[in-house]
Amino acid sequence: MDEGGMPLLPDSLIYQIFLSLGPADVLAAGLVCRQWQAVSRDEFLWREQFYRYYQVARDVPRHPAATSWYEEFRRLYDMVPCVEVQTLKEHTDQVLHLSFSHSGYQFASCSKDCTVKIWNNDLSISLLHSADMRPYNWSYTQFSQFNQDDSLLLASGVFLGPHNSSSGEIAVISLDSFALLSRVRNKPYDVFGCWLTETSLISGNLHRIGDITSCSVLWLNNAFQDVESENVNVVKRLFKIQNLNASTIRTVMVADCSRFDSPDLLLDAGDQAGLPCRVFDLGGDSEEEPPGPGIKQILPHQMTTAGPVLGEGRGSDAFFDALDHVIDVHGHIIGMGLSPDNRYLYVNSRAWPPGSVVADPMQPPPIAEEIDLLVFDLKTMREVKRALRAHRAYTPNDECFFIFLDVSRDFVASGAEDRHGYIWDRHYNICLAKLRHEDVVNSVAFSPQEQELLLTASDDATIKAWRSPRTVRVLQAPRPRPRPFFSWFASHRR
Repeated sequence: MDEGGMPLLPDSLIYQIFLSLGPADVLAAGLVCRQWQAVSRDEFLWREQFYRYYQVARDVPRHPAATSWYEEFRRLYDMVPCVEVQTLKEHTDQVLHLSFSHSGYQFASCSKDCTVKIWNNDLSISLLHSADMRPYNWSYTQFSQFNQDDSLLLASGVFLGPHNSSSGEIAVISLDSFALLSRVRNKPYDVFGCWLTETSLISGNLHRIGDITSCSVLWLNNAFQDVESENVNVVKRLFKIQNLNASTIRTVMVADCSRFDSPDLLLDAGDQAGLPCRVFDLGGDSEEEPPGPGIKQILPHQMTTAGPVLGEGRGSDAFFDALDHVIDVHGHIIGMGLSPDNRYLYVNSRAWPPGSVVADPMQPPPIAEEIDLLVFDLKTMREVKRALRAHRAYTPNDECFFIFLDVSRDFVASGAEDRHGYIWDRHYNICLAKLRHEDVVNSVAFSPQEQELLLTASDDATIKAWRSPRTVRVLQAPRPRPRPFFSWFASHRR
């Protein structure tokens, strides 16, 4: 300002100078005077800063819920869970999977140490219970899922049978008493199982038909069974799907399409229209050609364990249920996740070489080290946006394993074999953070009530908790008012 209080430089010139600065310098310059502070919050300035800093394609519009370019820049910088706040070391071997309760108050972890651990999720995470599954001839635990009202936990693992044969088994644990309520055999062991209703769960079994072909049978089980029963798998047959080309169902996921805006997914007009329905996403090795997730609708009358068991009343053994849809990913599926509204299916896939044809199903082409994170709209059954790519995997076809991903309202995260977890923004399709471990990151999980908290699990036998810079600032602030974003950003450049 001159002696008369007039600005020495016009706003337009200050704006051009600020365009040449980085975001931290713009924020710092805005502290000099009122004029600079006003220019430093200019919408066009922050639009340029946003596209340049995050390297977003210029044809991608601003998030529809954003109120300004400055606030959108701040959201991606300040509200991504990328600050490590706690490392949990109670497991003694590789940690394979994480799952949150729907309330977000608890989470479960599975490990090669053959335990299922249940944790209290508070400002400081603490161990609540550890269930050792070795007395039930389990080799390790690999997957867990809370039922809808968080009263029961489904845990899946590898069961060692006679003569060292291995198959899968699913256990149901009460979250009130931590008692083991039921055990259900599962084959192969990487059909992890999942909840269909609060008291019924889906398991799988594989039947060989010939040298190559087979069929996968999906069973509907009551969560309450006699744990000591010899016949633990007397249940209702839900679907029988023929597997071609030596393929099998690798995992089963249920999407509740009544949770997004079109409840008549896969229903013909006028045929039970308006009724809520659920859909299987059958991932891993394909059930049909082309390879990819298979989609199968479940009608309301099928969502109960009442009625015939073991496939009775379903016709001859030659009867197979047809899949409603198969999504081609032209590669090997190693993970799947649903958006919170159940509309979008995210798939971790390692692609086959372009143009390759699987001539011999027993010898598929080599898969890529790059993991493509594909997004499919379950309303249209089409791929949306471009594939997300940043993470990698190195194990070959016959050894590759699931790398679990998770999706929150704004973000998607995944583990990788390159010793990192990754976070992307769902709208802009950009990688926002790499989260370091000492070994393979197998699983990630967002808190369903607080997407600024993320957990990662690794072969290094640890679970890490990550919070956003904003949350860390609020939790650690010694004064009632937390340190503002612009001063924090200026001193903590990524």
